[in-house]
Amino acid sequence: MKLKTGALITALVCFLIITLNSYTGAKEPAPSPRAIIKQTTFEFPPVIAGTEVTHLFSISNKGNAPLNIPGVYAG
Repeated sequence: MKLKTGALITALVCFLIITLNSYTGAKEPAPSPRAIIKQTTFEFPPVIAGTEVTHLFSISNKGNAPLNIPGVYAG
């Protein structure tokens, strides 16, 4: 009986060590996008009413997941 108890305790300790190691291990961060925008604002010079003006903003994704831009609005 003593041998069975010792084997049971050893198996239980091994199980606990393996289980706890899987919970305490460092996990990698979840993939996420990272938008890089060098110029975040732009002020147009005065123009005649009705004149169409445009400006391009460069946006790049330095993350490790897709970057979704659902819309852009003037502020």
